[in-house]
Amino acid sequence: MKSTWSAQTLAAVLLFLLLPCHAKAHLGIVLSREARGPFVITVFTSSEVVRGQAADVSVLVQRRDSNEALLDAIVSFVLTPPRGSISQQADPTCGQPASVTLGTTSGSRDRQSMIAARREQSSNKLLYAAPVNFPLAGPWELEALVRHGAESANLTCKIPVGLPARRLAGLIPYLALPLFLVALFTINQRLRTPHPTK
Repeated sequence: MKSTWSAQTLAAVLLFLLLPCHAKAHLGIVLSREARGPFVITVFTSSEVVRGQAADVSVLVQRRDSNEALLDAIVSFVLTPPRGSISQQADPTCGQPASVTLGTTSGSRDRQSMIAARREQSSNKLLYAAPVNFPLAGPWELEALVRHGAESANLTCKIPVGLPARRLAGLIPYLALPLFLVALFTINQRLRTPHPTK
């Protein structure tokens, strides 16, 4: 009875530990937070930024002296692709007409893209956001430009853009879990079976 309880407890603990690792969070992650000029600027991205899929890039702008969120600032993003990447114009992602697909304009020397961030594009109305479709994997440079009245500031940080996961590779933990539980059950049964004494 004790070994059955131990096996069930171990299985429950493993299930608890494995599932959160692979569940996709809908919350963003903080990339950078710095005091710049009269503002405190915080940059957020989607929890997973992948090449070819729309990702949410957002900024919280606060007054440095009071931490009050500014709701009437003008915010824009300047995005620079990874160094050494080959420029290409990607097609917009189907079903995501609101996302901005980054590309390069002909004659652009530094290959930068500028995007306006708006509060209307964010589910959290304290944030200025823009959905962005990154056509290349690698470390993109983001410069958040903030202007409020006569005051302005900017914050630069890196956005790591990964390759899309293969669908089968993403299922491996879920396919391995039942096999692991069967192995635990088998071990439990062997331990419970009395061994003949010689």
